Amino acid sequence: MNILGVTLARGGSKGVPGKHLRLLGQKPVLAWTVEVARAVLALDDYVVSSDSMEILLCAQRYGASRVVQRPKELAQDTTPTLPALQQVVGWWEDYTGKTADYIVELRATAPFKTVDDVEQVIGRLTRTGADSVIGVVELGDGHPARIKQIVDGRLRDWPGCPEPASGRRQDCQPAAYLRNGSIYAFRRDAVMGPNARIFGHDFSLPYVMPAERSVNIDTELDFALCQVLAERFAR
Repeated sequence: MNILGVTLARGGSKGVPGKHLRLLGQKPVLAWTVEVARAVLALDDYVVSSDSMEILLCAQRYGASRVVQRPKELAQDTTPTLPALQQVVGWWEDYTGKTADYIVELRATAPFKTVDDVEQVIGRLTRTGADSVIGVVELGDGHPARIKQIVDGRLRDWPGCPEPASGRRQDCQPAAYLRNGSIYAFRRDAVMGPNARIFGHDFSLPYVMPAERSVNIDTELDFALCQVLAERFAR
């Protein structure tokens, strides 16, 4: 059984320029994920893909098993994750002559995942035969029942999702979860087969992570929060 870890680290971020190489605590954002991947014994191999040579050199410096240059056409602002992931898996299979039975995508922009998180996800995937296991975080104040729309200038509940009269977050049921952009693990055919997709598989399981390990760097505010959390998670 071959379990391949992958991190896709494009160099052209617009929301947070240069985010993979920015120092978070004492090391670059990318290094937090590379060091975790390196310590996960269940991963048979680990590849970092990027269009940036600087990012690839950083990945090597912090212990990535392999790096691969991402083709320019798969490194555009509008490029979806799936074709970039498929390119890495295809490259790895051609290069090693092996077939990846499972693929674990570790996203560097969610830096506070742990070795135990990744191992738990892999264990759940391989034990259950699920198509995918995806990291999620429970929504608190962001529960769908608290979402509003403005109709003719008036505030209205979101259609089909009325807010409890109490207005209490605790009364919003059932619990709602958000993909936290940290860990995605798949059976090979879930991302390489004819019905390939990153999420929305028929048999997809959650891995619930706490909010403090689910911060995903999409904005400068996210990065500022990560700077505060970095001291707690320093390793």
